[in-house]
Amino acid sequence: MSGKELRPDRHALLELDALLDQIARRRDAGNRTRYDTDADYRWVLHRLWIAVGNEAHAYTEAAGLHPLKVQPWGTLYRLRNVIAHTRLPDIDEDHVWRMTVMRLDSLRDTVRKHLN
Repeated sequence: MSGKELRPDRHALLELDALLDQIARRRDAGNRTRYDTDADYRWVLHRLWIAVGNEAHAYTEAAGLHPLKVQPWGTLYRLRNVIAHTRLPDIDEDHVWRMTVMRLDSLRDTVRKHLN
């Protein structure tokens, strides 16, 4: 099967699922203290959330949806924009950490429901 045969919306969902899995692995390997004190750990989580937002945007485009009006894709795209375009000292780290520990599993469930 060529890459063109895979629906673009499904491809974005598969990428999202893989990225959310990467975030879960890092979440499970750390805690809030590590997030606050280990700049490399925090940077990796930031980069993964940015990539998640990129894939959420790709999914909405492929599905013909407005990227900011349909949830949870809009939330993910906005988080991506904040992390990517805000100076590091100005990022709301509490929000990023809450997304990592409190919303991640429900986001994974949503992505997997869309895949089935």
